[in-house]
Amino acid sequence: MTSIRTLSEADVHPLARLHRRAFPTFFLSSLGEPFLVEFYRGFLHDASAVAVVAQDPDGSVCGAAVGTLRPRDFYGRLLRRRWAGFVAASVRAVLAQPSALPRLLSALGYRGGGAGSDPGALLSSICVDPDRRSRGLGRQLLSAWTEQAGQRGAARAFLTTDAEANDAVNAFYRARGWQPAERFITRRGRAMYRYTIDLARGEC
Repeated sequence: MTSIRTLSEADVHPLARLHRRAFPTFFLSSLGEPFLVEFYRGFLHDASAVAVVAQDPDGSVCGAAVGTLRPRDFYGRLLRRRWAGFVAASVRAVLAQPSALPRLLSALGYRGGGAGSDPGALLSSICVDPDRRSRGLGRQLLSAWTEQAGQRGAARAFLTTDAEANDAVNAFYRARGWQPAERFITRRGRAMYRYTIDLARGEC
């Protein structure tokens, strides 16, 4: 039976590989495993992070949900603490793909995208092994993440996801009590939804 637990150092490299398998066409995946290792390790070493992992009985990692209670300054702290690792990983990525530099700078400056002065906790990423989808694992991870965020004092949470060609994901969040609070267009012309949920009344 799959268990849900807190992120550990031993999970960082397996999650980097899993993220690329789960999101092969996403920008962060294109930056390579070294960058994703730094991304997940950042959640491991920050006091505001909420990070849960799904583990199979054989010990293999099959999913994760990560985020932060303080999205407005989380990524700044991550860069300050892990700048050497991010620089090394970014140099590799930019040398392999020079056109990625503008998007990389934007990603490193991300602050959560929430509207208002207190958007709540940010669910940054949730990924599931592609071979394990449609088995309830995503629901378990989402439920565990929102429960932990609520227990640690967050009154609400938010996330962003694609608004177009993303029907299954949008239906997944709406079915679990997340409400579309805003539809917006990124600088690159990508249509996005920002979802929110009241953690006191969430149905995740």
